[in-house]
Amino acid sequence: MRTVDLPATLPDGTTFTPAAVVDRDTIVVQIADADPATASLALLDPADLAHPRRLDTIPIAGGGAFDAVTADAGHVYWMSSVADDQGGSTGTLHRADTAGHATVLTTDTGHPTFAGSMHDLQVADGRIWWTATRGTTVPTTDLRSVPVGGGAVTVRPLEGTYHLTGWPWAGDNGIGGRPVVQLDLVTGAQRTFTEPPGQDVYCAVVWCRTVVRTEQSAVVTLHRTDGTGQTGRINTDGEVPVFVDIAALDRFEFFTAPISTQAGTTSERLSLYDLATGRRAGIAVSTAEGLHGSWLWWATGDNETMTWHLLDLATLR
Repeated sequence: MRTVDLPATLPDGTTFTPAAVVDRDTIVVQIADADPATASLALLDPADLAHPRRLDTIPIAGGGAFDAVTADAGHVYWMSSVADDQGGSTGTLHRADTAGHATVLTTDTGHPTFAGSMHDLQVADGRIWWTATRGTTVPTTDLRSVPVGGGAVTVRPLEGTYHLTGWPWAGDNGIGGRPVVQLDLVTGAQRTFTEPPGQDVYCAVVWCRTVVRTEQSAVVTLHRTDGTGQTGRINTDGEVPVFVDIAALDRFEFFTAPISTQAGTTSERLSLYDLATGRRAGIAVSTAEGLHGSWLWWATGDNETMTWHLLDLATLR
């Protein structure tokens, strides 16, 4: 595997966590600033770690955060939230080019919902898309979008608790006994999946993941959304899916199993299952993991020795 390996501590002593990858030479990172009251989003060139190009800096007191980040060819988009004086938060959607020139697209974000997925914020059909909760007694989701160049926000109500999966699909995980539903946001077509008693079913565009929890472990199987391709168990005892997103590149599922905890840092065995070949492979003993687009990253070591390893899954045969 050809990885991009980076020390997690920058030359100025600050540390970073990858958030997305534009290409091998442009990584979007969140920096834990020297001022503990703020955090920054920046572009990092692996060949020039001393000069991250900061895109945005926010106060993190009261729950301020970079909630979602995505990228396409030449641009980065992110949603941030900062605490307001009413005990809530204010969201802002931004865009920047790879030279680091940032602009605000809108503050009309509604009450965004984030599943911890690479699809929480999506670029499609010339617009940026996200979901927000309406806060009504009947579960209703607002599908919100704005042109990539900025402009008026459009809002489309969806009955249910939807989150974005791969465009143009959105999924409702069936909270409260409702069936698992996928909705094509362009054509209106729906796909409904039964969730048998004792099983948790989660669906992406191509694959569904079924998790059956036992006293000792969990049993994970996959099948295609058209009902074909049912796998047997693809995890081992103690392993759980590490990401909300299912089957990266419609091919790879990732699992972690805890090994040890020392000084508050948990070491895990990170492994993958290849749906194309039916093979499993160990990747590393890691302390943190992330996934966006075709890129997987994980950390090894801790404190001064922590190193990030980034792998383009599209290069795996």
